[in-house]
Amino acid sequence: MGASDEARDDLMMSDVRPMMEEVITRLREFMENEARSCSMDFGRVTPEYVFRSWGGSVAISEIATGLTELRTKGIPELGI
Repeated sequence: MGASDEARDDLMMSDVRPMMEEVITRLREFMENEARSCSMDFGRVTPEYVFRSWGGSVAISEIATGLTELRTKGIPELGI
């Protein structure tokens, strides 16, 4: 792998992280809204459920990654 390949990979990763942060922020807001609108079992919030709720605007793989990160970090204000 040459220097230009490494630079390209670094650039791609710098683009991915902000996009993932945006997905995580959106997921947090989604879960907060779900909690307000009904009694919610957050274990049942699946990537497919979010994907359908968002009209397919975000890839299921990104949603799954974001949900995993949120569950790992927790959302104290939601008791998760």
